[in-house]
Amino acid sequence: MSLALASDLVLASDKAFFMLAFTKIGLMPDGGASALVAAAIGRIRAMRMALLAERLPAVDALAWGLISAVYPAEEFDAEVDKVLAQVMAGPAVAFAKTKHAINAATLTELDGALDREYVGQSILLAANDFREGTKAFQERRDPAFTDA
Repeated sequence: MSLALASDLVLASDKAFFMLAFTKIGLMPDGGASALVAAAIGRIRAMRMALLAERLPAVDALAWGLISAVYPAEEFDAEVDKVLAQVMAGPAVAFAKTKHAINAATLTELDGALDREYVGQSILLAANDFREGTKAFQERRDPAFTDA
């Protein structure tokens, strides 16, 4: 999901869903997700997504402001082509300046978030909970986390 949220426009099929599943295997969001998700949908909803790792249907992701648009699955490719054509025909320099201004105003914490995610993830990757989480995932069972 971090890669999608780093994009300028996030388009989804009505059959898509979004989730931050990291905690299910004893990890934390990375790839800037701790900043990108919170910037898009606010702290409370970001906490819910990160801590509970629930599936968020595309229509709800749109309502929350996480994505730009939702299209019926059978029309998705054609709709993406329309958006792509509109962007490609647009004023490239004005788009670049607009993107820079919006990102500078809304993603002030991205560099710090990436640093915090790197430190946190490095610790978590060496923890017992990560080993248990990945083993449980492979065995298709609920994990029994023990780290405190």
